[in-house]
Amino acid sequence: MKFRIEGLNSLKSLVKELALGLRNLTFGDNFNGFVKEVTISATSEAAIRNELQYIPNYFIILSQSGNGLLTKGSTDWSSDYLYIYNNGAVSVTATILFTK
Repeated sequence: MKFRIEGLNSLKSLVKELALGLRNLTFGDNFNGFVKEVTISATSEAAIRNELQYIPNYFIILSQSGNGLLTKGSTDWSSDYLYIYNNGAVSVTATILFTK
């Protein structure tokens, strides 16, 4: 969500703009990161291109189909790739948020 508060010249208009903007914030707007949908085969590690200018610290699974357990892979995360491992016995499709 982008706020356009630079051109506002009264407190009333600022409060109105902020109230409208804050009401429309989404879950993803609260994080500095990127979302990626991946499919990972059973007992496999997936390399995901890092779309950030830094190496993220965390990942949050937003959605998952398939009975698997996704963890950080054994390969260290770098500025180029992030690695997620599927410890389950079946393929998993997941939407993952990577963030600081």
